[in-house]
Amino acid sequence: MQTRFILVVSSLLLLPVVGAGIFARLSAASANQTPRSPYVDKLSSPIRGLSTREVDDLLNGRGAGFARMAELNDYPGPRHVLDLKGQLNLSAKQTQQVQAAFEKMNVEAKRLGREIVAQEQRLSIAFADKTIAQQALQTQTEALAMLYGKLRQTHLQAHLEITPLLSPKQIATYNRLRGYTDGKTPIRHHGN
Repeated sequence: MQTRFILVVSSLLLLPVVGAGIFARLSAASANQTPRSPYVDKLSSPIRGLSTREVDDLLNGRGAGFARMAELNDYPGPRHVLDLKGQLNLSAKQTQQVQAAFEKMNVEAKRLGREIVAQEQRLSIAFADKTIAQQALQTQTEALAMLYGKLRQTHLQAHLEITPLLSPKQIATYNRLRGYTDGKTPIRHHGN
């Protein structure tokens, strides 16, 4: 019995040492592996700084999160309102007005998206060709910032434009259908 007790106690005392050895070997093995870059998937993109999906979103006028601020603060998006028009019980007039706002936004967003993609392409080529200079970098990135700002404004403006067309009940239903609320609890806003 005493031998068995000593064996159990010895095993318990060795467990941390053995565990530490295994952990050290695993740590050393993982330390020798370089973590995969999150940018690897962008190598196949036509523009190295953007994913294929980002390029597609820009060229097709999709929001891609540019109006998230509005969306999460009770300003529904026109595309989603149109997608949910039956569940929101939109009238024919509301549908027509939201459709008009969407089309206006979509035309401008696509135009800006084409400009952004072209500008991003020029910047990508300058880096790829190793011809980028400090002044060109500043000029091109400032131009891109302006374009991205206009694109965001275009999407936010559409949310702002259609919100007064909807009733509070429709907005609450929209928020519930989009998963922002459970239908009982309103969205919590900053300062509330």
